[in-house]
Amino acid sequence: MEIIRDPSVAQLNKDQARWDARYRENHPAARLLPDPWVQEQARWLTGGRALDVACGRGRHTLWLARLGYQVDAVDISYVGLRGLAERIEAEGLADRVRLIQADLETWRPPPDTYDLILVTRYFNRDLLAAFDEALRPGGMVLYRTFHTDWLKIHPEFTAEYMLQPGEFTMLFADWDWLAYEERRLPPGGDDRDDCTAAILARKR
Repeated sequence: MEIIRDPSVAQLNKDQARWDARYRENHPAARLLPDPWVQEQARWLTGGRALDVACGRGRHTLWLARLGYQVDAVDISYVGLRGLAERIEAEGLADRVRLIQADLETWRPPPDTYDLILVTRYFNRDLLAAFDEALRPGGMVLYRTFHTDWLKIHPEFTAEYMLQPGEFTMLFADWDWLAYEERRLPPGGDDRDDCTAAILARKR
């Protein structure tokens, strides 16, 4: 299965090298089951064209394809995308998925293209700002990622790539919310799910 290489990855960079190494080592980031909160929103997902941002090994790419979406799956890691290609071919879903290797620091989705944009465990404010234009009228964003409570467990992470608590409520203030959850880490807690915020929002 072809992997389209965007010009943004004209040469190997440190992010690609880091994620390629993690997927080769079967790092937990390569988990294959869809996020439970994301799965709970399936009743709202009626098909069309979807974008899976930072798709990794493609746990949500495959899930969306099984739901009937035509999916563009985008990631920096060639190793992750290669593993996803093998799973797509094994499931006979190659006609529903397009794989794109791109640097999400600079790559932006084409305008007026998608009915759904899905992101989990990745946050880039500049990229998120392009989602409104990339969606067709009535299109949706399904997003779950970490906020800065995660730093209480793992202070080595970079706060820039995490939500501030309550930030989704501001970023999607002008959208129609179909589902929303924000969990906060209790004192002494260590559950990673208590450091997340999630939203399903429809473009007006």
